Amino acid sequence: MPEGQGVVITGLGLVLPSGAGLAAADAVFQGRSAVSLLPAIKGIPGATGAAVREFRPPKGTESADRAVQFAIAAAEEAWAGARSGRFAPSPERVATVVSLSKGPLLALAGQAEQQGRGMPDWNQAGADAAASAIAARLDLAGPVLAPVTACASGGHALIWGASLVSRGRADAAIVGAAEASLHPLILGSYRRMGVLADAGDDAARSVRPFSATRRGFALGEGAGILVLESEASAARRGAAPLARIKGWATGAQACSLAAMEPTGEALSHIITVALARAGLAAKAVDYIHAHGTATPDNDAAEARAICRALGPAAERVSVSSTKGAHGHLLGAATAVELVLTVLAMSRGEAPPTANLTDPDPAIGLDCTPLVARRRPMRCALKIASGFGGQMAAIVLTAPGEA
Repeated sequence: MPEGQGVVITGLGLVLPSGAGLAAADAVFQGRSAVSLLPAIKGIPGATGAAVREFRPPKGTESADRAVQFAIAAAEEAWAGARSGRFAPSPERVATVVSLSKGPLLALAGQAEQQGRGMPDWNQAGADAAASAIAARLDLAGPVLAPVTACASGGHALIWGASLVSRGRADAAIVGAAEASLHPLILGSYRRMGVLADAGDDAARSVRPFSATRRGFALGEGAGILVLESEASAARRGAAPLARIKGWATGAQACSLAAMEPTGEALSHIITVALARAGLAAKAVDYIHAHGTATPDNDAAEARAICRALGPAAERVSVSSTKGAHGHLLGAATAVELVLTVLAMSRGEAPPTANLTDPDPAIGLDCTPLVARRRPMRCALKIASGFGGQMAAIVLTAPGEA
C-alpha cells in the first residue's frame, strides 16, 4: 500500500443501463449493448445513449435528482453487502466520498424550466449532493467529500477513500460516483467536440472500443459504489474481502481538453508508479480494464501507454473496455468500471469488449473481442482518464494474494 494499513473492498453496488443491482452486470459480461437511439431530445436530433430504462427510485427519494437516486440505490446495495456480518463502525468513522461530476444536472434544469426564470434551488446544487444524501440516508457522520476530475472522478473518489482508511483517519469509506447527464446541454457539447459516435444503421453497434472503425462513444447513465475498510477490520469480523487495493497513482497531462497526450508517456508513468507502490512487477498483471472511449486518438494513446508500462508482459494481459455495452458514464465511468473489475476478478472472467469485430492491428493488445474469457485474475489494473488530462491507475489483487 502507498501509505499505511491495508485496504480491502467488502461491498459493491451498481446501477447500469441494463438495470439496478449487481445482477445487471450479466449483460456486460455477455457483451450485450444498452446503447440505443434516445427519444427526441430538444435540439439534438438522432442522439444515441445508454439510459437506465427500468429504475424504481429508493423510497423517499422520488423528488431527488436522478443521479442522486442512482447513487443512493447503489450505496444501499453496497452497504448492505458489506454489513452482511458483524460490522457496526462508529458513524463518525465512516467517510463518504461520492462524486457527481456534473452535479444534480437534471433536477436543476427541471427547476429552471418550471420556474421560467433560471433560478433553481442551489441548496442541493453541488457535486457533493449525492455524497451528502448518502451520508444522511445511512446516518453517517464522517467526512463527506466529492472529488470532481471529469471522467476520472470515480477513480479519484476511491483513492481519496482508500487513503483515509489506510492512514487510520476512517475505519470504512463509501466511495464511487453517479451520472445522469442525458440532457441537451451535455449531448450538444460533446457533439460539438466531435467525440460522439454516429448511430449509423445500428445504434447498439455504434460504440466500438479498440476497433479499426471506432468513431466515438455514447453517453450512459448509472452509478458504481464500493465499500472500503481496513484489512484489520475485515479480519476482526470474519468478513471475506472481494478484493484488496494494493496501490494507486494519479497525475495529469493537459495536452488538450478532450485528447490524451498522444505518446502515452504520462499515463505510462502513472501505471508504473501504481505498480511500484503496490510492490508488483508488470508481469503480475493479469487483466486491465481500460478507459477505452472508442475515440480514435485516445484508444491508441492508451494502448501505447499500456505497452510502454508493461513491456513484454503486455502480450499476455487480457484488456477490455466495457463502454460498448453501457456507454460512457462520464464522471461515474471509473467507479462503475471498478465494480465491474472486482466482479471480473470474483468470476475469474475478463468481460468482453462489445462490438469489437475488427480489432485495430495498431493497438497491439488482446482486447477480449465479443466474448468473455475465463482466466485467473490474481491482479487487475483499472485505468482512468478524464477530459482535461486527469488520470489515475488503481491496482487490485485477489483477496488471498500476498
